Amino acid sequence: MMLKLRKSRYGFTLAETLITLGIIGIVAAITLPQLIGAWKDKQFKTAYKKAYSDINQAFQEAIFNQELTRDSALSEEYTAQEMDIMKNKFIMIADCLDKKIDTCWAKGETIGGQNGTGYPCNNQSTCFTDISGRNWCTYYFHENIFVVDTNGFKSPNRFGKDRWYFVPVNKNNQRSNLASEYTGIGLFIRQDAKSKTGWCHYPPCNFQSWLLD
Repeated sequence: MMLKLRKSRYGFTLAETLITLGIIGIVAAITLPQLIGAWKDKQFKTAYKKAYSDINQAFQEAIFNQELTRDSALSEEYTAQEMDIMKNKFIMIADCLDKKIDTCWAKGETIGGQNGTGYPCNNQSTCFTDISGRNWCTYYFHENIFVVDTNGFKSPNRFGKDRWYFVPVNKNNQRSNLASEYTGIGLFIRQDAKSKTGWCHYPPCNFQSWLLD
């Protein structure tokens, strides 16, 4: 008796192919946003470290050269002096004169005011853009709190992502309002914020860990 041999079947049927593609699509839909988010965070973290390094170096050079004279907490003159140090060091390409910051600071998250509205703002802050495209502002034109948007006018324009705070510090790494005590630049917010706060509206804000990592 002759035996009929069944031909072996290789490859996938159309149904199997569609099922496989569907599974791949589901996995991609779940993992791709996470991968993109992690990649963006890596870019934000690198830019944050660079901004911190640059402003710290600028102030340390000014301290060494005895260029800073602040002796009070609130002073438009001393804040302007400190901003001038940064403008010269970073090579300013745009200056927002008369405290009209719109051409140097994108609309987005502000801080220090009620319901997320506050500073930097027109008539109360001074800003400039450096040659790398970063936007720098005073939080308030009398104070020595300096904020940076590391990617200029690009989104997301949020503190803890592309916007950060810096202040001059003393030898104990505490914020100082006396130039005679300055040792460099430190963090205005010195710990991470995992939940919403007045200084972090879109947590997590990795103020400290992104510099240490």
